Amino acid sequence: MPREERLDAWQQELYTAVPDATLMCFDPQVSRGPDTFPYFDLAIPDPGPVTPFCITHLLDFLLENGLGCVIWGNSKREGPPEWVFTYGDLLSYSMFGRFEGPMAEGGSPPEYVKEERQVLVAAPNETFLPTVARKAIGTFVRENYRHPDPKVGLVVDASRDPSQILVINLSLEQYQGDQHKLDMAMRYLFWFLPRGYTIMALPAGWSDADFAKLA
Repeated sequence: MPREERLDAWQQELYTAVPDATLMCFDPQVSRGPDTFPYFDLAIPDPGPVTPFCITHLLDFLLENGLGCVIWGNSKREGPPEWVFTYGDLLSYSMFGRFEGPMAEGGSPPEYVKEERQVLVAAPNETFLPTVARKAIGTFVRENYRHPDPKVGLVVDASRDPSQILVINLSLEQYQGDQHKLDMAMRYLFWFLPRGYTIMALPAGWSDADFAKLA
């Protein structure tokens, strides 16, 4: 389907068909994308015999190794890939059975308030952020941000949408007060999360003592 005609209905058909679609892989199997993240390369097979691969069978391997997935139109990898799944897309499929993140809760919109209010700070459980994702994020933060002990917490604030917000122990102080550098570091972390998830840096004055380690 031409890219300009890939509307919502087509995209939903793709998401339904692609998990178990017969695809081929390459040697080497993994390459770096323009965004610097690692992707497992798959393609629509050429005519003839093929060693079949599919996302469903690869899913655990991809998540355990911190990989996204790219699907090319043919074995020559001509032009741009036909579709790109981030790690967060694949994590979403493993958690919710859909690439688009959790189903919207609906209900009344949140009430935003300016005055001080209390929020609940805890550690995210396995249901909200599985161990396999914590490991992938932790490895990324240690290797790329040189953080010796990355941790993650969870803020529950009924006045915000979404009400559950992940907090990682990266702080403005660690970036010598450079807000732009901190914002860029945080932006990369969204690659690991299902769509609809939110993550923020550790606010000034907050402690990460009760956060969970990113193993």
